[in-house]
Amino acid sequence: MATGGTPLARGIVLLTLVAFFATSNVADSTAWAQEDAGTLLKAGLEQVRAGRYKEGYATLRKALAADPSSDEVMAALGRAEYEALLAVMASGEEGRLIVGAILERAMPVLPSEAFDKEKLAGLIKTAVESDADDERFDASSELARVYGEFAVPGLLAYLKGSNSDHRIQAHITLQNRIGRDAVLPLNEAMQSKDIGVRRLVAIELGNIGDMRSLAVLTEVANNDVDAGVKGNATEALAKLIQRNSWANGMSASGLYLRLAKMYYDGNYRVLARTDKPIVIWRWDKGMKSYAVARHLYVLKLAEEAAYDAMIADENNTASSAMLARVLAAEHITARAVAAMADGGDEEKEAADEVWEITGFLAGLGWNTLNEGLAQSLEENDHGTAASLLAVMHHTYGGAEFGEEHPVVRATNSKSSLVRLEAAAAVLRFNGMVRIGSWPSPEGFIGLVATGVGEVIPRHVLVVDANDNRRNKMIDALNRAKLIVYGARTGSDGVVRARRLPGLDLIVMSSDLKDMEALQLLARYKEGDTTKNVKIVMVGSVQQVGDDEWRSLYTGRANAIASMPEGPGLPSAEFVKVVMANFGAEGAGALARYASSSQILEALAKTDTGNGLFNWEGLTQTLSELLKADLPDELPVRLNAINALANIHSAGSLQNLADFFAGADDGEHKAMAGMAVAAVCRAHGITMTEDVFGKMLDGTGSSNPRVRLSAFAALGSSQLTPVQMRTVAVRNRPAMTASK
Repeated sequence: MATGGTPLARGIVLLTLVAFFATSNVADSTAWAQEDAGTLLKAGLEQVRAGRYKEGYATLRKALAADPSSDEVMAALGRAEYEALLAVMASGEEGRLIVGAILERAMPVLPSEAFDKEKLAGLIKTAVESDADDERFDASSELARVYGEFAVPGLLAYLKGSNSDHRIQAHITLQNRIGRDAVLPLNEAMQSKDIGVRRLVAIELGNIGDMRSLAVLTEVANNDVDAGVKGNATEALAKLIQRNSWANGMSASGLYLRLAKMYYDGNYRVLARTDKPIVIWRWDKGMKSYAVARHLYVLKLAEEAAYDAMIADENNTASSAMLARVLAAEHITARAVAAMADGGDEEKEAADEVWEITGFLAGLGWNTLNEGLAQSLEENDHGTAASLLAVMHHTYGGAEFGEEHPVVRATNSKSSLVRLEAAAAVLRFNGMVRIGSWPSPEGFIGLVATGVGEVIPRHVLVVDANDNRRNKMIDALNRAKLIVYGARTGSDGVVRARRLPGLDLIVMSSDLKDMEALQLLARYKEGDTTKNVKIVMVGSVQQVGDDEWRSLYTGRANAIASMPEGPGLPSAEFVKVVMANFGAEGAGALARYASSSQILEALAKTDTGNGLFNWEGLTQTLSELLKADLPDELPVRLNAINALANIHSAGSLQNLADFFAGADDGEHKAMAGMAVAAVCRAHGITMTEDVFGKMLDGTGSSNPRVRLSAFAALGSSQLTPVQMRTVAVRNRPAMTASK
C-alpha cells in the first residue's frame, strides 16, 4: 500500500517569490522572472521539441549557468520534456553533456542530518517522554522540520505502547506537527500484523484526512480480520469521503488506480520535500524505506499504487495497463541514463536496468501492453506509447490487425516519434510471425519509406527557362548533396512539383516563357501537395537590387537570391540562401538517423516473403540511402544494405554494385557484395557487363571479407561461359616453386 508525495513545487516557488518581492522592486522582479533557471530550462526544452535545436541549446546552457535548484529542474520536467531530453541526448556529445548536467541537478540532496539515527531517536524520545512542555515542543518541531516521515516508525512504537501519556504525545507529534508528511509510512503501517497498530493508525489517517489514504482505508474497512480495525477504518473513511464525495462507493482497486493515475499525470512535478532523502515506503516485517532518484519519484509512487490496484482486484485489467504505462515511462528514463553512461560498471548497470524493465513489460503480456498503448494514444502520451511499442514484439504471437487496433492507430499518430516506433514494431512482428492482415498495406509501406526517408537528401525542383542558368543551379545544388530536378516551363514546373514525392523546396526564376512568375507562385500556393513547400525566388544581380522587382515577390516567396551572369557556378551566397530555407537539421539530425536506423534494422529482418506488402516499393528509397551523406556513428547505411539484401529486388542490383565499387574496403563494401549475391540468387540473374566488372574488381581486394563477398556475388549469378572463364583466369591460384 504505497501512497504519498506532496505537490510542493508550487509552494516552493511561491515561498521563493514572497522572499524575493520582500527585497526587490517590480522592475527587478520582471527581470528575475525572465531569467529564472526553471523557466529557462522549460523554454529550452520547448525549443528543442519544436526543432529549434541551436536556440534550445543556448537557452539550456543559460539555464544551467543560472545554477537551477533541484526543485526548479523537477518542476520543469514533465513527460513531454523528457522526450525532448532524449532528442537532445541523441544529438551528440554536447547534447549528452547538457542532459547529464540537467539530470545531475535532479538527483536527491541528502543532508547528513537525515541519517543521524541517534539524533533522530533522541528527538523522538524527548518529544514523547519529556516532562517539559517547551522541550517537547522544540523536539517535535525539529522532527517535523528535519525528519518528517522518517520519524514515523519511531513514533509508532510509542503509539502502540501501554503508557497513555506517551501515546498522546506521539499522536500530537504525528497529527499536529508532521501531518500530511506522515501519510506515506502510515499507509504502509496498515499492513502491520499488530492489531493495536492498525487500530491506531486508522484513527491517525482519519484525523490527518489526506485523500491518498482513501484506497488503503477502503481496503481495510472491507477486509480486515479485526472488527475494531474495521470499525476505526470505516469511521476514518467516512471523514475522508466528506471531503472527497467522488470516492463514495468506489472500490479499493478503483481508488488505488485513481491514485496511480494522479501520480502519473503529475509526473516529475509532485515532489518530496527537497531537504530530505526521497524514498518509497514498504511494510516488510516492519517499516522499511527505499531510496529512489528524484526524477523517478512520482513514477515509483504510481508504480506502487498500480501494483496495489492489481492486488486488490486481480480482474481490474485497467490497473495492469496503468502499470504498463508507468513502467514504459520508467523505460524512457532508463534509456536516457544508459545512453549517458560512460563505460565500465556504470554502463553495465544502466544497460541491465533497461533490460530488467523491458522484461517486466514483456511479462505483462500482449493484451495488457495493447491496452496500455491504447490509453497512451488517447491521452497523447507519446513518449510512453513509443516506449511500449519498442517492447511489444517480445510478446507478439500472430494477432490480427484491424483499423481500430492500437498498433494500427499508432502508425497514424500525429507524433512522428510514435509513427516511426510503430513502423519498426510492425516490421519486427512480421519477422516473428507473418502478419495475415493489415488495413492499408500500401499505407504502411509508405510509412516505412517516410521513416527511412527522414535521412534521405532534400529534394529540390529548379524552374527556369534559361537552360544555362538552370543547369548551373542544378549542378551547384547537386554538389551540395541535394537531389535536384529541373523544369524549363512554368506548366512543367507545376506538373513535376505535384508528382515528386517529398519535395522540400522549389527554386524558380521570373524568366518563364509560358506564364507569369506570379501566376506560377499562386498555383503552387493553391495546390494541396505544394502549398507548404518553401520557394526561393531567383533573379539577376540587377533584378535583386531593384526594389520594385523585389516587392513583387516579397511575402509570396520565402526568400530571394541573386544568380550572377556569366560562366562558372552560382556564388556560395546563392547556395547558402537555398540551404537556409530547409531549416537547419541542427542537433536533431542524429535523432532522426537513429529512428531510421531502427526501422532499417527491423526491415532487414522482417519476412519479405509476405505478399501482403509491396516490399519492392521501398527499393528506390533504400537505394538513395546508399548515396546519402550519413554519419558514421549510426549504422544507417549498413542497415539499408541489409534491408536491400532482405528484399532482394532485382531493381536494386545496379545501385548495390555502384555502391560496392565506390565504397572503401571494409564492412560496408563486404555487406554490399553479399547483398548483390542475395539479389542474384533470388532472381537467377546474369550480370550486365558493368555489374560483372565491378564485382570482378572486388575479387582483387586486400580485405578477405570483401573478396569473399565479390566471389559470392559472382557465383550466385548465372555467369556466361565467358564471364566464368574471366573470373577463373583473373583469380588463378598462385603456385609456389619447388626448391
